[in-house]
Amino acid sequence: MRRVGVPSDSAQRQPSYVLRVRNGRFVKLTPSAHFLHSQFEAGETAESIAEMLSQELGRPVTAAEVEAAHMRVRQQVTDIEDVPGRASPLGLWWRVRILPSAAVIWLSRRLAWLFHPAVAVILTVAAVFSIVRNASALAMPASTMADPAFPLLPVLLLLLFSLLAHELGHASSCARFGVPVTEVGFGLYWIYPSFYSDVSAAWALTRRQRIMVDIAGTYLQMLVGAAYLEIYRATGWEAARLAFFAAFSVAILMMLPFFKFDGYWLLSDGLDVANLSKQARRVAGTLWRRLLRRPAAPLPWRPLKTIVVVVYGLLSATFLAFFAVQLSNLVWQLAASYPARVSGLVRDLSLPPHELATGRLHSVIVPTYLLLGALLAVIQLSRRLGKGLRHATVARRARLSDDADDRMPGTGTGEPGEADEQLSRTPAL
Repeated sequence: MRRVGVPSDSAQRQPSYVLRVRNGRFVKLTPSAHFLHSQFEAGETAESIAEMLSQELGRPVTAAEVEAAHMRVRQQVTDIEDVPGRASPLGLWWRVRILPSAAVIWLSRRLAWLFHPAVAVILTVAAVFSIVRNASALAMPASTMADPAFPLLPVLLLLLFSLLAHELGHASSCARFGVPVTEVGFGLYWIYPSFYSDVSAAWALTRRQRIMVDIAGTYLQMLVGAAYLEIYRATGWEAARLAFFAAFSVAILMMLPFFKFDGYWLLSDGLDVANLSKQARRVAGTLWRRLLRRPAAPLPWRPLKTIVVVVYGLLSATFLAFFAVQLSNLVWQLAASYPARVSGLVRDLSLPPHELATGRLHSVIVPTYLLLGALLAVIQLSRRLGKGLRHATVARRARLSDDADDRMPGTGTGEPGEADEQLSRTPAL
């Protein structure tokens, strides 16, 4: 493995170190873990490291303790290195590359100028001006797909182009900061078709630069949306106006921090809290252990940040529970009515005049898509739950076998921001 960056954070009680391991994934090390790793990599012996630590800590540290701590760190890193295949975030179960690395690099280098601060300010102001001056067009009601005159195909193509621009925005901002970018692809995120861009190398950037990468996709997508408004203003093409509504709606949805969209990574990077979606459970576990007067490792954040993490965890759990209930009700209703929908379609096709009733095809295709997506979601959640239970059992056994009086705390590792699922930084609906 090799070190690729040392993100500093004044809000943290201590700095952290980021390593890129052999399979391209990223691991975040505490200072003590990084110290052990770097000293052993430099050829130091356990005895010499123990002597250095004894002088620094003001208490005796043995070579055996150093060896044991280093082996724990090395094993955690090795476990991440040995994971086969490309990493996928929870919910992304099918994907196909549409732009290989060479094409993304070529495009991102030519778009990087859009992310120069002065250029970005000018273009953002221009986009806002376009939206304001087209306010009358935006006040008009948007057509729905149930409308027979709805221009579905052109709106869909324009929306897909804006989503592709969104992902190229993330990649181009990485190019602006000098880190390598890889593929852009298309897949299914839960039940939604999505583009993604693999910007794993963003972990080598500073927190401020990562924040710029997080908002870069929405920035470029809004520029495309503003261009759609200007096309509508010049030509009256309704599809361009509707495509703006679609692109804007997706951009707003991407800012929700409860799914691993741009808003999640923006909040995670803004707080500089790795694995944000998991940290509320960590805080709750720590507080529970303290209430039971059991030993608990200190949290790495200041009190205010800890409060923010707890509040986020509560809001996230509430939102996801509400979303799950509403989605379950919808799926149940669709499943109950699905046989009647299919039989209606079969009846239209089999009986004279062999013509589909208005809206019949739509009434079958959409429920089929949603029910299939729900089935795939249940399958993947079940697989992840089983895997999680197995890992929890192994971890519990490991904790029981560890010496409770560990004299070298703080040597653990953790993947920064789901780094072993780094593709999930930028899923786009």
